[in-house]
Amino acid sequence: MKHFIALILSLVGLTACASRPPTDTSAAYSAAQASLQAVVLSPEQEADAVLRFKNFYKDVTAYSVQDQIAGLYADNVWFNDSLKTIHGRAAVRDYFLKTLEHAEVFQTRVEDVARSGPNYYVRWTMDVRFKGSKETIRTIGISHLCFDHSGRVILHQDFWDSTSGFFQHLPVIGSAIQWVKSLL
Repeated sequence: MKHFIALILSLVGLTACASRPPTDTSAAYSAAQASLQAVVLSPEQEADAVLRFKNFYKDVTAYSVQDQIAGLYADNVWFNDSLKTIHGRAAVRDYFLKTLEHAEVFQTRVEDVARSGPNYYVRWTMDVRFKGSKETIRTIGISHLCFDHSGRVILHQDFWDSTSGFFQHLPVIGSAIQWVKSLL
């Protein structure tokens, strides 16, 4: 166990010393919000936009991504799911398709939606089961959405605990995360 902890600490140390610049997702999120032209949708547009979001995430498949993504996301969408920041609908489509290569189940139930000005907040429960796994990972979160004049998403920022909802289920990394959490 002592060698395992030393290995993990070494890997963390090497990663921390990497020459890549740090990613400030908070600043990127603030910049994205400041740069977009979000609108308050009419009641009909709002109902339609929320329904498209619910239908897309209800059961994400390669077919639904190809079929529905253009109606949901604007060409210039800014997207962050707490794992990755992506710009543009084509990049979001490719990200989903790549994710689905590893997932058997990717389903999300929308619990409720709230609006404040042009900002929409969607509370959800997501189930993901990766290929070869018997375990379905359930996580909860909130998405901050902003829409353009046509009711397509121009900003999508997820808020969820990716360590509980994803990383702690991975071999080795999961054990390390659970160990660190036990120390807090």
